[in-house]
Amino acid sequence: MKNDTIYPLTRGVAVIVIPFLWLAFLILFFFPDATGERFAWAIKPHMTSLYIGAGYLGGSWVFLNAVFGKRWHRIQGGFLAITTFTWFMLISTFLHWDRFSHGRLGFNLWFILYIVTPFLVPVLWFYNRRTDSGQPEESDVIIPPIVRWITRLIGTVGLVFALIGFFVPDIVIRVWPWILTPLTARIMTGWVALLSVGAFSMAADPRWSAWRTPLESIVIWHGLVLLATLLNSSDFTKGLLNWYTLSIIVMVVGILIYYPMMEMQRRKAH
Repeated sequence: MKNDTIYPLTRGVAVIVIPFLWLAFLILFFFPDATGERFAWAIKPHMTSLYIGAGYLGGSWVFLNAVFGKRWHRIQGGFLAITTFTWFMLISTFLHWDRFSHGRLGFNLWFILYIVTPFLVPVLWFYNRRTDSGQPEESDVIIPPIVRWITRLIGTVGLVFALIGFFVPDIVIRVWPWILTPLTARIMTGWVALLSVGAFSMAADPRWSAWRTPLESIVIWHGLVLLATLLNSSDFTKGLLNWYTLSIIVMVVGILIYYPMMEMQRRKAH
C-alpha cells in the first residue's frame, strides 16, 4: 500500500541505533583523549575524533526522523548513503584489525554495529520503499533541474575521491589538512562516500520534502565540524583555510541560504 508510511520495523531499528550514535558522539566529541579505552581504537589527533563524532550526531537526525516522522520518502535518501558508509567501516575494520582495542566494550559495540548494519539498513530501505508513491506532498515544491544536476556533480566528484582514497589511502593522507593514518584515511573516505551517495539519492528525488531531512543532517554534522576546527586549530598542518574547510564553509552556507528559500516557496505554494 503506497501510503508513504514508515513501517514499525524501520522505527524499531532506528530506536536501537540512535543510542549507539549518541554514545559515540559523546565519547568522540567530548573525550577524544579517551578513545583508546572508551571507543573502538585510539584516535589521533583530536580533529579526527571530533569529526567522526559530529558525523554520528548528524546521522542520528535521520534515525530520529525515522522514529517520529510520518512519511518514508522524507528519510529514504539517507538509507543508501548509510549503507555505503557501513560497508566502508566494516571493510576498514578487517583491513586494520590490529589497530583496534579488542576486548573492550567500545570495540565490541563497534563490531556488532558494523557486522549488522551493512545488511540490515539496505533491507529496511528495500522493504519500506514500496510505500512511496513518488507523488509530491500537498504543500510540496519541486527542486529545479540545475540544482539536481549540480548535486549529482558534487556526488560524482566525492565518490570518485572516496573510492580512489579507500584503495590508495596515501593519496588521502597527502592531501588531508590534518594528520591521518591508513586506518583513519579509509574511515574518512567512508564519510565522504556517505555524503556523495546521499547527494545522488537526493538528486534522484525532485520533491523538496525529500531533501529537507538530509540537508538538516548535513548542517548538524558539518556545523559541528566547523566548531571542531576552531577548537583544534593546532591539528591543521596546512592552516585553517584549506581546500577542505573552505569546501565545508561553502556547502554549509549554501544550504543555509537555499533551505529557507525553498521553505518560502513551499509556504507560498500551500
